[in-house]
Amino acid sequence: MLRLPSVAAFFLFFICSSFAQSTIPIADGGVMYYEETGSGEPVLLLHGHTLDRRMWDGQVEYLKESFRLIVPDMRGYGKTTDPREGYQFTHMDDILTLMDSLHIEKAHVVGLSMGAYVAGDMVALCPERLLSCVMVSGETCRFTSPRIPRNSKEVAERRRNIASVKKDVEGYKRRRVNGLLGACYVGNREKIRPELEKEIMDWGAWQALHVTGRVYYGQDAWAALVKTKPQVPSLIIYGENEKTSKGYSLPYLPNGKLVSVKQCGHMVNLEKPEEFNEMLLQWLENHRSTDVKDMP
Repeated sequence: MLRLPSVAAFFLFFICSSFAQSTIPIADGGVMYYEETGSGEPVLLLHGHTLDRRMWDGQVEYLKESFRLIVPDMRGYGKTTDPREGYQFTHMDDILTLMDSLHIEKAHVVGLSMGAYVAGDMVALCPERLLSCVMVSGETCRFTSPRIPRNSKEVAERRRNIASVKKDVEGYKRRRVNGLLGACYVGNREKIRPELEKEIMDWGAWQALHVTGRVYYGQDAWAALVKTKPQVPSLIIYGENEKTSKGYSLPYLPNGKLVSVKQCGHMVNLEKPEEFNEMLLQWLENHRSTDVKDMP
């Protein structure tokens, strides 16, 4: 397991009301940006690919009176440092570094799409760090393990794709907007277009312009999930119109539950914000811990 070492926290606070914008150092000389508000049990909100922490703004506003909300930009997105090509890291290890830096022993973890894959790695490989796990539009994935480097054929294919993207990066990002909207329920697309356009057009596109490492534990996490069947309370949420296999990890999550949201596709929190917020708040309230504490 590629567990990166913890580092001591280094905060740069810019206070606006009860809202803090902060950074911590992460491995390989990087800096992770995150925002924090509220108090009580910690809840980590993990964003999707090509998006950033802002996709959770509606949930932060809804939940901030009840929980301590920590919303990072993952490596290569938003205000967090881009990776270095050739350096192998995983998003899970960066999130654990964030938790360690904030002296958080356990947290509720909520992720959508890419964020759900990261949450899926965590529930499989470090269930002792989770109070509960919410995976939206994704689950513990079965991608190739980071122990297996990309072979020459994969690298050559990536280089060809990169050359194509470089010809029109803005066009590539616009196609990403339209592709993500296409994964949403048709009646929801135009109302969420402005938010997706804002975040995706701000995205630096590092992942599309470099040969990336394997950022999820994938097959290693899946093997651990199947073997250990972690007891972490886990909620899996999909839009009913999402065209993918749904709930395939449930047999290995004894305290797992699958929910399907009607007239909804991939971007559940943006497509059905009121329904999603109520569902998430109820889940978190029902799974409060009586013994959560900060790390020494």
